[in-house]
Amino acid sequence: MTPSLSKPRMRPQAGTLAATLVLGLVLGLPNTSSSKAGDVTDKALMLFRDACLATAPAFDRAMAAAKKHGIKPQMDLGASLVGMAPDGSYSLQVRGKKECAVTAEKSADPAVAEQFCSVVATAAGVPAASLTSDGPIQITMRGQTYVVRHDRKGGEAYVIMSTAGL
Repeated sequence: MTPSLSKPRMRPQAGTLAATLVLGLVLGLPNTSSSKAGDVTDKALMLFRDACLATAPAFDRAMAAAKKHGIKPQMDLGASLVGMAPDGSYSLQVRGKKECAVTAEKSADPAVAEQFCSVVATAAGVPAASLTSDGPIQITMRGQTYVVRHDRKGGEAYVIMSTAGL
């Protein structure tokens, strides 16, 4: 059998990636293709995704999900639960069927706001480009409407709150 002398073919995904990178360079756009959509590197945001977004609307399993991230329950205030990572770097607060929040130390990663939009968009089943992290975001998930917010003042706060009863 003779070896093939034809040129190797580029996979369609690689061609799309190359075209996106070239177009981005030409237009001066930031390169956002270095991480795949949905990649999350911030531990507190992973906790928010797995404990808050994944357990909405009841948030009843949020603390159990948080234990996989090293969160230990600290206080049970009846209608609210509070847990914290052993090193104190981030915490989870759950208030009944109304609110779930993760607070953390300030992240040095500038991509955390983009990751937040990606995580929320994935949970809501909408394109990340349709969301902005500049203010509260209203989403519908599992038949309920929520306000979701990422606040970076003095640290990181990721919050999802049900609009029912507001």
